[in-house]
Amino acid sequence: MPMIQEKSPYRFHFLLIAVAGLLFAIPAFVNSALAGHDFFFHVMFSHHFSEQLWQGEIYPRWMPQMNAGFGSPIFFFYAPLPYYITSVFSLLLPGESPDSLALIFSATLALIASGITAYFWLKEFTSAKFALILAIVYMALPYHLVVDFYIRFAFAELWAFVWMPLILLLSLRINDGKISSILWLALSLSLLILTHLPTLIIFMPVFVGHFLFIPDKTQRKIVFAHHLVAIVLAFGLSAIYWLPAITTQEYVNMKNMFAGMYHYTNNFLLTGPGYGHSTILWRYLTFITILLSSLAYGAWLFSRMQTHLAIRRELNYWLVIVFLSFLMTMPVSRFVWEVIPILQKVQFPWRFNTVLTLGAVTVFALAVSEHRDIQFLLHGRKPIVIWLLLLGVLLGSELVYGFRPIFINRMRAEDVTKYLAISRSPLEYRPSWVPANRFSLNKIEAFAAGTPQVKSDQAETSWQIKTWQPRALVLTVNAVADSQLTLHHFYYPGWSGFMDSPATPLWIKPSETGLIQFPVPAGQHEVTLTLQPLPEERAGIAISFAAMLVWLVLGVFRFVRRTS
Repeated sequence: MPMIQEKSPYRFHFLLIAVAGLLFAIPAFVNSALAGHDFFFHVMFSHHFSEQLWQGEIYPRWMPQMNAGFGSPIFFFYAPLPYYITSVFSLLLPGESPDSLALIFSATLALIASGITAYFWLKEFTSAKFALILAIVYMALPYHLVVDFYIRFAFAELWAFVWMPLILLLSLRINDGKISSILWLALSLSLLILTHLPTLIIFMPVFVGHFLFIPDKTQRKIVFAHHLVAIVLAFGLSAIYWLPAITTQEYVNMKNMFAGMYHYTNNFLLTGPGYGHSTILWRYLTFITILLSSLAYGAWLFSRMQTHLAIRRELNYWLVIVFLSFLMTMPVSRFVWEVIPILQKVQFPWRFNTVLTLGAVTVFALAVSEHRDIQFLLHGRKPIVIWLLLLGVLLGSELVYGFRPIFINRMRAEDVTKYLAISRSPLEYRPSWVPANRFSLNKIEAFAAGTPQVKSDQAETSWQIKTWQPRALVLTVNAVADSQLTLHHFYYPGWSGFMDSPATPLWIKPSETGLIQFPVPAGQHEVTLTLQPLPEERAGIAISFAAMLVWLVLGVFRFVRRTS
């Protein structure tokens, strides 16, 4: 595949991309308490994640201060990478409550980084000037900017926009057969896995199809082998997250994530919304999906004058991706969702706008791959002028439909403080032993107010808390008689305990309300409870550690071979 070879003022182009990203995010910086659908959840997640990380917990999974202090297993299931990045901003920003602003900084960084990775990906097919313009378009397209940033604040999906172009770019590099290319591809793919599994499900067929069908037939076997090594290594590197996330879902009520308004059948465009969603948002999603797909088709029609076979093959592939992405958002694809159950984990068919956005800008780049002068676009070509006007309509629609979420809708600071104090997790992360009627926002607050830190069925029993850490609790107990203690802490598999020295194991079980409960005999005791790593956690850690060793050994081998 030919690449445009030219000197590119990278620093200046990076600066322009960064300035564009900052301009797009200015309304969020003016007042960082966005009213996006999921904004508060991400403020809550990042607050507790950052707090535990900077207290020395390398990978926080159990959040003891969430759910009114009862604890939450949220990060057994939620991808951690975006929150590590946000934690850096929370550490650097001044003030007692930098959570909202740190989140906006992180989201803005994701927007700018997506422009940079798109720039390098698109520069494989077109000039640096066109790559710059289209990278900014990639950042500004409605689903990416106004829907994911301002309306929904789909934080993890925003970061997924960074990794998709990078993975495709490194996939092209892997054709040289160098070990370093395989290693960098594996790392970039693992970053996507550690960011957002629904996007991985959508993007993986696009990625696999690209390296299977685009190379020449004579190269396909070796290209496939190199990619297979990178994919296996990537899943190994990220097993620390995805293995327990996938294999322990019976411990929470994950079915809530795929029921009612979140069920895929209620989220097809043109037919919806089923219920629970805004009709205006539905119409806007339909509008931008149809118009962006049409613009990609129009660019493909213009590209028919291209004569290079490799460009034609690449163009046709990405037009197919655009077309299939469009169909997957529509009810006509329902049978596909039924036949492939893993697709149902995506929840919302309109999430295919992620790869539609990437596919469309790639088609745009390929359509002008043999042109180096921007002026040609406007000289005597009415169809191109019409195409540019339609692109302007698409981008301009963001200021019309998105005016309120971008400039006006905000959460009140007192509401953020109030909700953060309770920090009730989404319903799908309710531990299975906790009754649903105790988990509503109002009920859990009352439940917490009526539950002391330690409660005994014997009034004479006294206690003192020595340690109350995320995965370790230590109490001293003076029991006049055999007692049953109940803690202000949700039960979860992995909690174990012992008394005194030599250690006597404790029988820990869930109470009727899902709290940690255990018996202690009469006498004075020191009780220690720890949330031990689950077998799935241990397996994920072991696999990731082994994969990291392989990655490092191959990297050292590559370095030694290169310098010898």
